[in-house]
Amino acid sequence: MPLHCWLLLSALLWAMPAYANQTAAGWQSGIAITVLLLLIVVLTLYNSKLRRRHTDMLDKHSVLQGFLQQSDDFVAILTEDFRPGYLNPAFNALLPDKPGAAPAAPLPLYQSEQGEQLLLQDISQYKNWTGEAWLDTGAHRPRLALSLSITATTQPPACYLLVARDISRQKQQQQQLTRRVVYDAETGLLSPLLLEDYLQTLLNSCSSKQPQCALLLLKFNQLLAADNRQHVLLQHVLSKISSKLLQYIPKGGVAARYSQDTLAVLLPPQLCDGEVDISLNRLAHKLLNLTADLNDPAVKASLQTWIGISLYPLDSQTPAGLLAEAQRAITSAAKLGSDALQFANARIQQRAPEYQSLETELQKALLQGEFDVHYQPRLSIGSNRVVGYEALLRWHSPKRGVLSPASFLSVADETGLLVALDRLTFKKCCQQLQYWQQTGINRGRISLNIASQSFRQTDFVAALSNQLSLTGLSAEQFELELHEDIFLQPDTNINNTLTQLTTLGFHLTLDNFGQGVSSLSVLRQYPLHSIKIAPGFIKDMEHNEQQRNITASLIRLASYLHLDVIATGIENEMQAYLLHVMGCDILQGHLFSKALPAAEIPALLAKENKLVRKEVS
Repeated sequence: MPLHCWLLLSALLWAMPAYANQTAAGWQSGIAITVLLLLIVVLTLYNSKLRRRHTDMLDKHSVLQGFLQQSDDFVAILTEDFRPGYLNPAFNALLPDKPGAAPAAPLPLYQSEQGEQLLLQDISQYKNWTGEAWLDTGAHRPRLALSLSITATTQPPACYLLVARDISRQKQQQQQLTRRVVYDAETGLLSPLLLEDYLQTLLNSCSSKQPQCALLLLKFNQLLAADNRQHVLLQHVLSKISSKLLQYIPKGGVAARYSQDTLAVLLPPQLCDGEVDISLNRLAHKLLNLTADLNDPAVKASLQTWIGISLYPLDSQTPAGLLAEAQRAITSAAKLGSDALQFANARIQQRAPEYQSLETELQKALLQGEFDVHYQPRLSIGSNRVVGYEALLRWHSPKRGVLSPASFLSVADETGLLVALDRLTFKKCCQQLQYWQQTGINRGRISLNIASQSFRQTDFVAALSNQLSLTGLSAEQFELELHEDIFLQPDTNINNTLTQLTTLGFHLTLDNFGQGVSSLSVLRQYPLHSIKIAPGFIKDMEHNEQQRNITASLIRLASYLHLDVIATGIENEMQAYLLHVMGCDILQGHLFSKALPAAEIPALLAKENKLVRKEVS
């Protein structure tokens, strides 16, 4: 107890006997003074206690502030909406705002290093949360990896205590360790240790719609070098080739190291659709040229490359089996000499050289003008006249003779030449229609098949419009047949393109209607004018009641939707008669005429009345 309190207490005790000898009034005054003195003592004692507590709190606050100021950990107190109310100096120095000022926005903590999903809102439902997050420290600085703990207050006002530690270095070390395990150190490609596992993943991803995947092994052999120098040269060559290899592989494919002198390319099911042997053959020939850019002519001249290709499930149904088949194919390729490729499957291998030759000839044919357009007439049973033509490309090959698109379409599609062929066809049709108009023998619209590859070109509509401007023709004189695969992946660009085409005046037809599963939805969503019944429903319809019923239903459906109907592939009189009875007025097929050169069209028109009457009578 302080000294002045003891003095007050002593004075009180000394005065009490004197009060006792006084009168009653004096006694009352003495009691009042005594109570006052006691109250002063009590208040003094309480004030002293408060001062001691305050001093203790200041000391503790000073110690805590010292810890926060000197701590390497990051400490923050966040408000209810996750805005920083307090940041210790270590934390404040990380943020892009001015030092010493708490950011006005919520703390920029993210769930991943590159992601845009903020973390704090997602964990607000928890009272305590511990985990990892990424702190955005500014536009020109990488995000920091943090190990953090967040605790919410149990009483209002709501706030959060956040304590974090920088673990960026540990993360980098972990990533480096993972990279050493997952990737080959010399080439940067997938590690040989994981090749079979990844290949098994590809096999598991195959389905009934995409049943195939492929494996290519590239073996390199350095000639004219001692064994130890050969190893060094090969590693140097492989490290240079690997970066270029990744440029050739389609998006979704994976490159891996298989052995000391062999690399692997794995193609998933989505890259093995359709004529997969054509695309694999093209890719393999590109890969055979990987060494062409090597700077050392001596090294380049002494390097041999062989490629072996195996397919799942055609060649094997296990990763080990596919690798063994591809290695066997490499052995066969090595017997052919340097820079050779071989498919494990003998049937595909027989076609491989033909595809490569066909691609080269197609490119040459485009440059030398070896293509022409034939026209197959369409006849209206009701008007007894030819009402249009379908334009069909013909290749006049000096080596192979006259070829229809069926002979080269798949190769053109895989090589990207289909766009050039479609535009060449439209150009020739415009020139021919211009001539027919001048000679007075024009009959209806000319119909052209448009490939999905052409339709999706950004300048597709502009290219057609420019060609029309050059010849002075109108879009109303042309019909564009759109295959259903154009609509398999609907997006806004499809609708925009179709709207532009209809605005120009093109007549739009859905080709092969009834063949796919989405034809009805296509009719409902897009601005089409007519349908072309799939030839599969016409073939043998006179012998198949189910096909007749389906065809009749398709024709009635088109009638309800106010769409024209075109039937192609008519081979006999009964088919023509049945379609006529069902209500299909426009027919096309070899029964009436095959596709003819433009020079033979006038002779066909001269006998059209007899031709139509004869076939449907």
